[in-house]
Amino acid sequence: MDLGFTAEEEAFRHEVRSWLEANLPSEWRQGGKGGYRDEEDADLQRQWQRRLYEGGWLKLGWPREAGGSGATPVMQAIYQEELAQAGAPGILGRLGVTLLAPTLVAHGTPWQKETYVEKILSGELIFCQGFSEPDAGSDLAGLRTRAERRDGQWVLNGQKTWSSGAHYSDRSFLLARTDTAAEPHRGIGFFLVDMKQPAVEVRRITQMTGGGEFGEIFLSGAQVEDRDLVGEPGDGWKIAMTVFGFERGGLAQAARFERAVAELASLARDRGAGADATTRQKVAQAQIEAHVFRLIGMRNLTQAQHGHAPGPEASVVKLYWSEMDKRLQETAIGIEGMYGALAPESALAIEGGRWQYAWMWAQAETIYAGSSEIQRNIIAERVLGLPRGR
Repeated sequence: MDLGFTAEEEAFRHEVRSWLEANLPSEWRQGGKGGYRDEEDADLQRQWQRRLYEGGWLKLGWPREAGGSGATPVMQAIYQEELAQAGAPGILGRLGVTLLAPTLVAHGTPWQKETYVEKILSGELIFCQGFSEPDAGSDLAGLRTRAERRDGQWVLNGQKTWSSGAHYSDRSFLLARTDTAAEPHRGIGFFLVDMKQPAVEVRRITQMTGGGEFGEIFLSGAQVEDRDLVGEPGDGWKIAMTVFGFERGGLAQAARFERAVAELASLARDRGAGADATTRQKVAQAQIEAHVFRLIGMRNLTQAQHGHAPGPEASVVKLYWSEMDKRLQETAIGIEGMYGALAPESALAIEGGRWQYAWMWAQAETIYAGSSEIQRNIIAERVLGLPRGR
C-alpha cells in the first residue's frame, strides 16, 4: 500500500485548493455534519454544480476521448478530499453526474450522449434514481415494475421508493422488467423516464429529521420512447452493475469524518465534557476509527491505481463507515446532555441543531445502500469464503 503522493499529485492538490479558495464563498462552506437538506440548499447546490461544471471539474476522471481530463484514481481522490476538507456543499444533480452520465458514456447511444450528458453535468437536467421498490431493496432482482411494448413505445407500470430528489427531478434513470418469464437478473430494462408526464406521480416521504428528500414514484402507464431505452431490453441488470461501480466512497469520506471528529472534540471542550474520562475515551476512539478508515481508503485507492476493479470488499467500507458514524453522532448527543433531546429546529438547540439532525440521519446509514446485516453476509461469504448459513 502506497501512503505517499508524488510531486505531480501534490501539485494537483495545490491546484484544486487554490481554485476552491477563489471560487467557493465562505458562506457556502459547511461543517462535517451528516445528512443533507436538499430543500434548504437546492438553489445553492445548483449554483455550485454550475460553477464546478464551468471549471471543468465534473469530467475529471473521464477518459480524454470522452472529453474528460483522464485524471488518475489518486487525483480523483485528492479532488474529492479537498472538496470535503473545504466544506464544499453537495451538487443538486449528484446522482446524474456521478452515476448516470458516466454510465451513458459507457452504454448510451450517440443520441443519448449528445442529448443528455452535458445537460446532466451543467445542472440543466436533474435525474433521480428509480431502482428500489417496496418489496425490492437489497434484493434488487426482485423488482416488479413492468415495461411493455405498445404501439411502438414502452409503457411502464409500478412503484419505486426511496428516490432522492424525485420531487424536483426532470427525469429518472429507472429499472423495469421487460420479460416476466426470464430469470430474475435477466429481462430487465434500463429506461430514462420523463418525470413531468401526467402518468408519473411523486409523493414525498417525510422522515423523522423533518426532511422530505426521498420520494415514492408511481408509474401508471408512463410512456418511454425507444430512444430512451439504454442498451437492449434485457441489459438493465448489466448496466445497473456499471452504475453501482461508480458508487464508491474514498478519501472524501475519510476527510468528512476527520472534520467531524475535530468538531466533536471542539463540542466536548465547549460543553466542558473533556474532564470526563469516558467522554475523552469516546472522542479518542472516534479519532482512531477515522484514521483507520483513511488507511482503508488508501488501500482501496492503491488497488484502483493498479487497475483492480472494486469487488465485494467494498462491503467492508460501507459497513465500517456507517457503523462508525452512528457511534460518533451518539457521542455528540451524549455530550450535549439534555439539550441533545431537543428538536433540531428548537431555538435552544446547540449549534443550530446540527448534531441532532446528523444523529437522526446516521440511524438510516446502517440500512440504506445495503444494511449492515447484508454487508456482513457479503463479507462472510464472498470475502472470507465462509460457508453460507442455513
